Amino acid sequence: RAMVDVVLIDTAYDGEIFNITLSDVPERKDDLVAGNYELQAPAEPTTVAVKIIDMLGEEVLVMQEV
Repeated sequence: RAMVDVVLIDTAYDGEIFNITLSDVPERKDDLVAGNYELQAPAEPTTVAVKIIDMLGEEVLVMQEV
């Protein structure tokens, strides 16, 4: 958590456009991201995507169908 600057979540990712449903952006440099999130996903099958941006600006996008 100390190396993660931002966590962004899209509960209905279509593979092209990332629409942020939840963002965890700490207000101060000393604050940490929560690291534990609960969200409502759409009733129909969907792809949930989580984008993590670390302190060096590197981005990772993880997707899972639910």
